[in-house]
Amino acid sequence: MVLQPTSKVSFAKTSLPYPLFAADFDPYNRGYLVVGGGGGISKTGVQNQISVLDVSNRSTITTIAEIQLSRDEDSVQSLGSLATKDGLITLAGINSSQADQNAGKNEHLRSFDIKYPPRKKQRTEKSDGVDEKGEIKPIGQRSLFKPSPVAKQETYQRVLRLSPAQKRESGSKRIGAVASSMAKDNEVVVFNATSATPAESDIITRINLPEGAEAADLDILEPEKSEFSVAYCTDSDVYEQTFRYDFSSKKAEKTPKGPRRIYQMPVPDASENTKSRPTFRCLRFLNTENLITLVNKPNKGGAELRIFHLYPTGPASLALQKSLPRRIRQAVGMDVCALDADKSGNQQVVVAVAGRDISIEVYVTNYQRRTATFSPFKHYITLKDVHEHQITKICLSPFHSPIRAADPEPPATGPNGELVPSKALESPSHPGPQYIRMASVTYGNTVVVDTFPLSPLDPKDKQSRYVLSHPSDETMTTVAYIVVISGIVLVAAFLIQSFIVGFSDDKAMSPFNLLPEGVRNFLDQPAAAAGGFGRGVELRVHSVVEDSLPTNIPGVGRLREFLSQHDPASSNKALVVRDAGDSTSLSIDVHPDQEAYIREDTEAKYWDQMNEQQQTAWKEKLIRAGEWVEGQGEKVLFGVLFSEYAGVVGNVAAQAMGG
Repeated sequence: MVLQPTSKVSFAKTSLPYPLFAADFDPYNRGYLVVGGGGGISKTGVQNQISVLDVSNRSTITTIAEIQLSRDEDSVQSLGSLATKDGLITLAGINSSQADQNAGKNEHLRSFDIKYPPRKKQRTEKSDGVDEKGEIKPIGQRSLFKPSPVAKQETYQRVLRLSPAQKRESGSKRIGAVASSMAKDNEVVVFNATSATPAESDIITRINLPEGAEAADLDILEPEKSEFSVAYCTDSDVYEQTFRYDFSSKKAEKTPKGPRRIYQMPVPDASENTKSRPTFRCLRFLNTENLITLVNKPNKGGAELRIFHLYPTGPASLALQKSLPRRIRQAVGMDVCALDADKSGNQQVVVAVAGRDISIEVYVTNYQRRTATFSPFKHYITLKDVHEHQITKICLSPFHSPIRAADPEPPATGPNGELVPSKALESPSHPGPQYIRMASVTYGNTVVVDTFPLSPLDPKDKQSRYVLSHPSDETMTTVAYIVVISGIVLVAAFLIQSFIVGFSDDKAMSPFNLLPEGVRNFLDQPAAAAGGFGRGVELRVHSVVEDSLPTNIPGVGRLREFLSQHDPASSNKALVVRDAGDSTSLSIDVHPDQEAYIREDTEAKYWDQMNEQQQTAWKEKLIRAGEWVEGQGEKVLFGVLFSEYAGVVGNVAAQAMGG
C-alpha cells in the first residue's frame, strides 16, 4: 500500500486461506475485527469461514478465533455484531444449501457466540506465556424472508445492518435489518436484535420493494431511546421510515405508516439512453437530519458523494456534493465514522470510499449545529494499491468519546495544617491517544487495517472533542492554494506583458494596460522589490476587512464557507452580505469589530430585523449568486448582516490606507 511520505497513518496486513466478502468491527471498539467469506457452494475445496482478528496492535494482525463452515452452503456475505461482556454475538448472512433452497427452506440469518481470549493483564500465572485463543460457536439460524414462489430459489441476504451501539448505563437495545437480493419480489425486513436468534415475533416490519428492485444498501439510526430511523436505497431512489419500538411489548408505531421516498434520481429524457442514469451504491446516516450517499455515474463516468438534508415530511434536499478523482471510474464501497460532538453539537465526520482501482479516499467534513450545515469535503489521504485484488468490503470502527479525568479538587488540609493533594490531581488531565481504524478486505484473501490518529480540537481543554483533520490545517491549505494560484496568474500576466512589449511599438494599445493599476505597478517592479510589495498596505487594511471575495465568479460560493469558520452569534466579528451593485453578484466580508461596522453602516440589518418583502428580495439575490438554496432554510441566515451600502468597505479601507 502506498502512503503519503508525511502521513501519520499506520497499517497492518495479513492473508487468510479464503476469499473475504464481509467485515465488522467490535461495536465498542475493543480492538477486534470479525471477517467472513469462503468459496461458497463449489467443488474448489475453498473453505467457508469466519475469523476473529485482534487489530489492537497498529503493526500486526493476529487471528484469535475461527470457525469453518459447511462447504455445501454459501459463503459469508454480510456480518453484524452485538457486544457481550466477554465477546460478541455475531449475525451473518449465509445461504442454506441449494437442496434446502429448492425445497423452500433457506435459513439465511445465522448467529454465532464469540468469546475473546483474556487480555494479558487478565491471564493467570498458569496461562502466562501461552497464546490463548478465543472461540466461536454457532447458536442458531433463521429465515426472515418470505418464501419465493419461483421454482429455482436464488434469494440471498445481500445486506445486514444493525443500529449503532450506545454507551448507556442501562445497556443498549438494538434492532437490525436485512435486505434480500435476486428474488422475484425483494424486501427489507426490520427485526428486534435483542434475541440471538430472531423469531417471527421479533419482526418489526416488512418493507416490500418495487418489482425488480433491490436494496443496494441500508442504515439505521437511533435519534432517541427506542426511536429508530431506517433508510435504504435502490439504484435510483432513497427511502426512509421512522418508528418507535417498545421492546417489552414488541409493538411498533410507524411514522409515516409506510416508507416515504425522500429522493428520486432524475429520469433521463426520452432521447437519452435509459442506462445514462446515475445509481446509488451506498448510504449512511450522518446524524438525525442528514445522510450521505455514494453515487456511481453512468457508463463508468466516475463517482461522487452527496449529502441530503432530511425534513420531517416531504422530500430531502441536496445539501453538499463532491466528485471523486477522475481515476475512480466506479466506487465499490463507503463507510463513515462520526467523531464525538462538543456541547454545541459540532462534530467532524470521517468518510472513506473504496474505488474500483483498488484505492481508498478518505475525507472529512465538519458539521456546525447552529446552522445545521456541513463544510465542503476536505481531502485527508489517498491510499493507493491497498490490495492486489478488488476490494469487497470497507468499514470504519465506531468512535466513542473517551472518559475524561475528574476536575482537580482544591488541596485539603491535614491534621497539622499541611496541604494534602487531592487524588484527582494525580489523574491525567487528558485521555490517552485516540485512534479510529479502517478495515478493507478482498476476494484475494487479504485484510488491511489502517489506523488514523485523532487529536483534540483544543489541546488546552480536556473536554475538547476529537478531530482527524484540524480545521486550522484546512484553512492553511486553502490559503496556500489561493497564494499558488495567484502567483501563477501574476507570472502569466508578467510573461504576456513582456511578450507584448517586445513586439509592439504602441505600448498605449498593449492589453497590459487593461490590467488594474496596482497589478501593473507590481509587474513593473524588479523581482527583488516585488517580494516585499504591499506588506505595509496589507497590515493597515487587514484590521478593517479580514476577508473579501466577490461571488460573481462561477462556482464560487463563500457564504457557507464563512459560516463554517465564523459564528456571528458567539463572536464580535460581523459577517456582512452586500449588494455589489448589479443584479447577479454579492460580496461577502468578515469584519473584526461588529459594533464598529454597525456604527459605520447604519443601514445594515440582521435577517430577523427585515420585513418579509426585504427577506424575499434578498433570497432572490442569494439564489442568483449561488450562495443559498431553499433547502438550507432561513436558519443559516440568522446572525448575518445584510447591507445595500456597497461602498462602505471601500470607503473604510481607503481611510485606513490614507491615514
